[in-house]
Amino acid sequence: MSQPASSDTRLRLRAVLNAQFALLLAVCLLAAAAGGALVYTVHVDPGTETQTRTVSSMTVETEYVHSAEVTEPNPVFDIGTVLDGRNTYFTRVAPVLDVAVETSYAADAASDVAVSYESVLVVRNVDGDGETVYWQEREPLTTETVSGVAPGETAAASFALNSSAISATADQIESDLGASPGERETFVTTTVTVDGTINGEQTSYTRTVDMTLTHGGETYSVSEPGVQSDTVERTEPVTVERRYGPLRSLGGPLLFLAGVAGAGGLLYARREVGLALSPAERAYLDYRDDRSEFAEWVTEIRLPESAHDRPEAEAATLRDLVDFAIDNDTGVVEDPMTGAYHAVTDDFVYTYVPPTPAAGGDAAGKAIGGDGVASAGGGEPGSPDPLDGPTRIDDDVSLDEAWRRAGFDPGTVPIDRLPNGPAAAPVSAAERDTDDTGGD
Repeated sequence: MSQPASSDTRLRLRAVLNAQFALLLAVCLLAAAAGGALVYTVHVDPGTETQTRTVSSMTVETEYVHSAEVTEPNPVFDIGTVLDGRNTYFTRVAPVLDVAVETSYAADAASDVAVSYESVLVVRNVDGDGETVYWQEREPLTTETVSGVAPGETAAASFALNSSAISATADQIESDLGASPGERETFVTTTVTVDGTINGEQTSYTRTVDMTLTHGGETYSVSEPGVQSDTVERTEPVTVERRYGPLRSLGGPLLFLAGVAGAGGLLYARREVGLALSPAERAYLDYRDDRSEFAEWVTEIRLPESAHDRPEAEAATLRDLVDFAIDNDTGVVEDPMTGAYHAVTDDFVYTYVPPTPAAGGDAAGKAIGGDGVASAGGGEPGSPDPLDGPTRIDDDVSLDEAWRRAGFDPGTVPIDRLPNGPAAAPVSAAERDTDDTGGD
C-alpha cells in the first residue's frame, strides 16, 4: 500500500534540513553578509578610480601623388597628355614620373606649424628574402619645409624620377661590379615631420612613407601605400566615481535578501514547524528506503485465506523480511489491501506491517492511547476506551480482511491485538451475571 510521494519528499527535506541546519544557516548568513557588503560598496560607498581622459588629439594624413607627361610621339596619346594615378606607365613615351608628397592635419587649435620633407631614392640589390643587401645607392631627391600650415591645409613637396635614367644607373653599377647576385629594388622613402603648437601644447610628429618603382623593360610600375593616417592624442589622468555593472548592482541586493530570507526560513522552520524527525518518522523513511532498494524482490499478490492458517511471526523491518525470504528460498508479497508484506513457509507466515509517517510524535501517542482510539483503520477521537470492550472499526479499513483471516469479527478489533492492549479483555458485569445464572 504505497504512500504519497509528497510525504516522502517532506520528510526527507526535513531530515536534510535538520542534519545540515548549521551548515545551511552559515551559508545563508555568509550570503547575506556578502550581499550586504556588495550593497554598501556599490550603492553607499562606491569609491573612486583613476581614468585616462583624452585632452586633445591631432590626426595627420600623408600620401604620394604621381603622374607622367607624354613627351614622345605615339599613336595613342598626344604629346603633353598627363597620365596620373596609374599603376603602370610607358617608359619610352613618358619616362619622367612627377611625384608629390602631400600632408594635412586636423586639430582643434594650432599655431606655428611647419611640415618638413626629406625624400631619398634608394636603388639596391638584395637576396630573395631581402635580408642581405649586396649593394645600395642612395640619392637625395628633396629636402623641403612648409611653414605656417593651418589645420586642414595641405602641404606638399615634389620631385621627379626619370625611370630610364634610374634603370641605366643600376645597369651601370651591376656592370661595374661584374655580377648581379640578387634582385634589384628601387624605391623612394620620405620622412615627414610636423612641428608646432597644437591644441596648446608643443607637438612633434614624424612618420616615414615609402613608394616602390619597378622597371619592366618598356614599362615601369608604381606601388604606393595610399593615404597613411596617424592620430596623436594627449591624455591626462582624472579621478572619477567608480561604476559597477548590473551583475553587482542587482546581484548584491538579491544576494542579501536571499540570505536573510533563507536564514529566517530555517529558524522559523526549526522553531515553529520542527525539523527533527520522530522515531516513527525515521522508521518510515527507513522502510521507504528498503522498499525502493528491494523492489525487485517484492511482488504484489493477494494471498489466499488458507495461507494465514499458519502461525504468524512479525519482522522488525522489511529488510529483515527480505533477507529471511532470500535465505529460505521464498518470495516476499505485498498485500494490495492491507499494505502488509508476507513471506510464507511451510510452517509460518512471516509478516511486516510498514509504518506510516502520521504514526509518529504526539499524534501517534494520541492515536494509540489518548482521548480516543485510532485503530488499525484510523478511528476518530471520542471512541470508547479500548478497556471497555471490543472497538468498532470503519468498514473501509484495510485491516478488516486481516482480522477476518485471523478468525475475528471484521467489525471489531480484539483487545489483545491492540498496541499495548491487555492480554485479555476484562469481563463486564452483565457478562458475569450471565455466567452466574447459566445464561446463553
